[in-house]
Amino acid sequence: MNFSIIIFCYNEAGNIFHVVESAINFLKHQSASSELIIVDDGSTDETAVICKELSLQHTNIKLILHKNNMGIGMALKSGYLSASQEYVCAIPGDGQFDISELMRVNSFYNNVYYSFYRPFTNYSWYRKFLTWVNRIFNQYVLAVYLRDVNWIKVYRKDQLVMVKPQLKSSLIESEICAKLYKCGIMPIEIPSNYLQRSFGDAKGGNWSTLSKAVAETTKLWWVVSNFTPQKK
Repeated sequence: MNFSIIIFCYNEAGNIFHVVESAINFLKHQSASSELIIVDDGSTDETAVICKELSLQHTNIKLILHKNNMGIGMALKSGYLSASQEYVCAIPGDGQFDISELMRVNSFYNNVYYSFYRPFTNYSWYRKFLTWVNRIFNQYVLAVYLRDVNWIKVYRKDQLVMVKPQLKSSLIESEICAKLYKCGIMPIEIPSNYLQRSFGDAKGGNWSTLSKAVAETTKLWWVVSNFTPQKK
């Protein structure tokens, strides 16, 4: 398969080298045209320096450096817009996803996409509550029935082009999946291990990420409601 693997990261100096090397090893078993896109979202530690060194060592790495921290949504958006290959997958640079699990993904047509879900997490009660609220909103407002909308997906590039993601927060994944549902494109769901971090703290449930998501909730409903699937 010809993959665009996106690694998005913010202050992951202790994890990023291992994650990138794992991705490089995975891509060795894929099409020669496959690429690795690293999006550093304005890190203030040594993450960007490490990424620059890795990009010099591997010719199939594209490096995107955000001058300032713009959040998960914009990091994903930068990666998706830059992706050039048929299959696109974004993974965090924290090392909590085992990239070898992508070996379970087979070539697929435009009527499906892959969605990994975590049967077990080490989330705090606070993050579990936020996840529950997000799931309820997705199901009852957007009509998206996914076990884990915020975990790893494998899309086709033409699917991303078709839905034209607009949001700038972590809700971008809810937007993409809701629009794919409206197009009749269904997920193939696969259970996934949620690995422990080796270094650093989780950032997904922090106030900055949460506030951006809350601010875009109304926009999420609006862009999904006004999205009209293209006629086949």
